[in-house]
Amino acid sequence: MNTGKAHKSGLRVVASHSSLWGRFLQGDRHAFAEIYEAHINDLFHYGMHFCQEKERVKDCLQDLFQDLWSSRTHLSPNVQHIRYYLLSSLRRRLLRALRKDRRYQHRESWEAFEFEYTLPQENQLIINETIEEQKRLLQKALSALTRRQREAIYLRFFQNLRYDEVADIMSMQVDSVYNTISKAIGLLKKQLPLPLLLLLLGK
Repeated sequence: MNTGKAHKSGLRVVASHSSLWGRFLQGDRHAFAEIYEAHINDLFHYGMHFCQEKERVKDCLQDLFQDLWSSRTHLSPNVQHIRYYLLSSLRRRLLRALRKDRRYQHRESWEAFEFEYTLPQENQLIINETIEEQKRLLQKALSALTRRQREAIYLRFFQNLRYDEVADIMSMQVDSVYNTISKAIGLLKKQLPLPLLLLLLGK
């Protein structure tokens, strides 16, 4: 599994998601491989933030793609946003796996489950004498957010999902996602200089 720097689909021409998904549903192994290569790094990155257990994440990803291929004839042909579909599927698998683990069965609330956030390598500032201080400021600001705020910020700005897609993945109302992200940005504005805030939000 390639868990290095995430692939940027904008760097090369790829088939549209709808036609790529359609070819996959028809049993095209090349289309399946293209889906895997285009999304595996983002999925792994998200999974590691979600539970910080590398082997568990890798196992869930392996099961996800195995089941995806074996059940392709029963999947909806109307998937327009493949990354959203895969992120949502991985999140459900991770939650099921964690709920089966005795270490997690006695948590008072799953809402308290921590969503650790670290910046992906490609979004770090240029390497200079101040980068460690900048990273410290970013991590401190992010750690002040709630778990839901961090996850919503991550899905919206680093996975580029729409607000309705974030809402669906996190089992929230769209208005609640807007409010959650708005409050999070408001808190970040109080703690971060503008250049760091713009870097974080990819503006």
